[in-house]
Order: sequence, then structure tokens, then C-alpha cells
Amino acid sequence: MSKLTIAGIVAWLFGGVILLFQAISSWIGKGDVMDWKSLTLLEFVGKNNFDWIEAISWVTIQQAITYIVNLPLYVLLFCVGIIFFIANAFKPKL
Repeated sequence: MSKLTIAGIVAWLFGGVILLFQAISSWIGKGDVMDWKSLTLLEFVGKNNFDWIEAISWVTIQQAITYIVNLPLYVLLFCVGIIFFIANAFKPKL
């Protein structure tokens, strides 16, 4: 198993764990510490760390990065896992 496959599986596992926490949180109905229902990269890392997005001069790239940052974290991790799997498929075999 290659490193890219392992990275894809790990991204999918973390995405699944976050999705499980969201399901449990919505089932219980408590959001005391962290609201798992709407967990995004922006909320997880902090809004201060993404101030550089406003400085991008190309509006299309700025909107794309803003969209990616505001995706639910489990969707982002599933997409990153798929990208790792596709990169592994096109990696030259030695």
C-alpha cells in the first residue's frame, strides 16, 4: 500500500469520525463545547488565520478559496481523500 493510499484512507477515516460526531451531536441535541453540526475549516482553525484570503487580487480564486474554507469539514476530508486516491492512480509505478 502506498503512502498516498494510506493518506486517502486516513482522510476518509477522519471525515467519517467527524460525521459520526455530528450525527451523535444532532441526536443528543447539545452543542456546549463545539457545534459539530456546522464544523468548517474556518471555524476549526479560526477566522484570524484566513485574513490573507481578502488580499488575493483575483476574485475568482478568492471566491474558490472562500468556498473551500466554508465547506463542512467532513466533505473537505472526503474530497482530499479522493484526491489522494486519484494521485495514487496516476503515480508512475517503479
